[in-house]
Amino acid sequence: MEMNVVCFSCNESHGAQIRTVSPSTKTTFGYVFQRCAVAGKEARPMNEETRGDISIEEQVPLAPYTTFHIGGAAEYFTSVENIEKLRKAVQWAKAKKFPVTVLGGGSNVFVADAGVRGLVIHNHITGREIVKEGDAVLLTIGAGEVFDDIVALAVSRGWWGLENLSCIPGSVGATPIQNIGAYGVEVAERIVFVDAYDKETDTSVRLTGDACLFGYRDSLFKHAEGKRYIVTRVTYRLSKTPAPVLHYRDLAAWNEAHKTNELPTLTEIRTAVCAIRSRKFPDWNVLGTAGSFFKNPTISDAHFSALLERFPELPGYKTPEGVKVALGWILDRVLNVRGYRSGTVGTYEGQALVVVNYGDATSAELETFARDIAQKIFDATEIVVEWEVTKLS
Repeated sequence: MEMNVVCFSCNESHGAQIRTVSPSTKTTFGYVFQRCAVAGKEARPMNEETRGDISIEEQVPLAPYTTFHIGGAAEYFTSVENIEKLRKAVQWAKAKKFPVTVLGGGSNVFVADAGVRGLVIHNHITGREIVKEGDAVLLTIGAGEVFDDIVALAVSRGWWGLENLSCIPGSVGATPIQNIGAYGVEVAERIVFVDAYDKETDTSVRLTGDACLFGYRDSLFKHAEGKRYIVTRVTYRLSKTPAPVLHYRDLAAWNEAHKTNELPTLTEIRTAVCAIRSRKFPDWNVLGTAGSFFKNPTISDAHFSALLERFPELPGYKTPEGVKVALGWILDRVLNVRGYRSGTVGTYEGQALVVVNYGDATSAELETFARDIAQKIFDATEIVVEWEVTKLS
């Protein structure tokens, strides 16, 4: 039978072009493709990687590799395009007893002023595989692909599930690590598998969504037991059946204002989400930022009730762990720090949760500012907040 897929392992370079290939057997790792109709030649199995030498550079500035544009250099640096090069890079670092840091799109991190010790591996593993199974569409995407490119692809093909995550910067590999979410959708709801390289056993593994231990902006990969894994590919399950998620406040307001007798289209939802984000988030090409700097905290019912007595309009959302409160509302309405600046670091004028590098800020200045904001939050509400971003050092 024929399936419409992107041939993940074809030798030829066809960009993001969708092409028809003939699958052979279905293995535990997925479909193994025999022949690419575009290239007209045999294609390698999807779990086989091109072998090649790696290039290790010294003292490579990392600020240009992050959206915050802050920090020092990597002691050693390499960029990898496939699993074999990733493996060689890790083994090189192991032989020299260097720590390994993996960097993807750099959209949820900042780099220490002193730089990053050991080897920094820039994960640039690409590739797209699309398998249709009835109403479902399975997208298996290389970790180094730009995530929003994949969202745009899904929207253009009429596949539902990722549209609310439109215009989020960063790479595919970061999506399960951070469990990114926006406008009522978390990516964990769409992830079927995460393929990873296990540094400790020198093997490739496949983790189910449940094995990833997803939580609010959290996953196995952010904890000690998950640090052994480097994400290489992610498989998302999408649907051909329209299923808009419009309950989130900003999207609900947009939907009410544009309501017709028909459901909004994928393109309309993506356009609305990008417009909403553009009002709240700066263009990281102009201003350095990692988006929301702090997590929305979850507090006890009793704590929330006490805060409601002082701030009756404080938004809160019931969860199994307690009540998740809107930290942006506290920063804006209680502390009045939207647009607040200290030197070259400040909160963004469109959204107080977003911390911005307004010039040539240092990592030290950023951390001082973040601690200052966290202390203001605690003094006003007794809420202890956590960073959503990660410091690389």
